[in-house]
Amino acid sequence: MLNEEQEQRAYHHGNVKEALIDEAMKFIEADAIEQLSLRRLAREVGVTPSAVYNHFSDKNALMLAIKLRLYEEINHYFESHCQLGSDPEDNLLQICMAYYHYAEEYPARFQLMFTLRLPMEWSTPEFVEVSCRCLAATRKTVLDIYNKYQIPCGEEAVVNTTLLVWSQLHGIIALKNTGSIKAAVAYQDWPAPCALVNDEDVISLIGQHVTMTVNAILNAQHGDNH
Repeated sequence: MLNEEQEQRAYHHGNVKEALIDEAMKFIEADAIEQLSLRRLAREVGVTPSAVYNHFSDKNALMLAIKLRLYEEINHYFESHCQLGSDPEDNLLQICMAYYHYAEEYPARFQLMFTLRLPMEWSTPEFVEVSCRCLAATRKTVLDIYNKYQIPCGEEAVVNTTLLVWSQLHGIIALKNTGSIKAAVAYQDWPAPCALVNDEDVISLIGQHVTMTVNAILNAQHGDNH
């Protein structure tokens, strides 16, 4: 057990809650999240278990804090990597590229964001705002594309298009990261770039994805006019 002097020394080094989250992030990077517990975290940081429970009532509360940290990080990443301008199509491409590059630079964090499930009641207003910030920016960009071509649209069409952009982009990244498409290329005699092994091939496909999204918006309008 830690004595009071040791615990005070741990407190002195900074905010205990942030120190606990920092230490938990190390488990993520080491792909050892299943080994994480509140008591293990207390031991690694150098505080008593009671000090951990002062900040996190249980492991779900800790996981919520970790997900908040991850979403805050990806939001900062987008802000620093996207120089959004007046052309919404270019803005959409930048957003998609930033999403891909974040997944490449922080694969363990990216994976955890979409595999860690929490009870619905843990989705606080703060969590929803932070977790949806990039998605909201994408929705605005999609709406800007509709407006650029003066295409009438309802909220459902804008949100559905945004979800299609996100899900298809996420699928491209999953195919690249798992390497599952390489076997099809090898045994079905598909073109080599389709294996998504090289960064430039992935970037090219994402560019095609954005172009197809814009064309789908335009084609939907043409269909409505017939």
